Amino acid sequence: MPITYDLETDIRFLQGIEKAKMEDVEALLKSGELSTDFISTHLKVPIEEVERIKKDMELDTGSSDDKIA
Repeated sequence: MPITYDLETDIRFLQGIEKAKMEDVEALLKSGELSTDFISTHLKVPIEEVERIKKDMELDTGSSDDKIA
């Protein structure tokens, strides 16, 4: 008897999908050409999450400037 497994319910699979979405959000924010609303709508990510990632990116940029100076 064959064993069936629903990959779409696997926790690691779902974590990978979520990580890929966050990487896509970051890449689109880096381009600077799209609004957070547009990114949120088209990637189906909550606007709060997009804004959090944007804020984190700004903090990372700010801290690296301090190390250079």
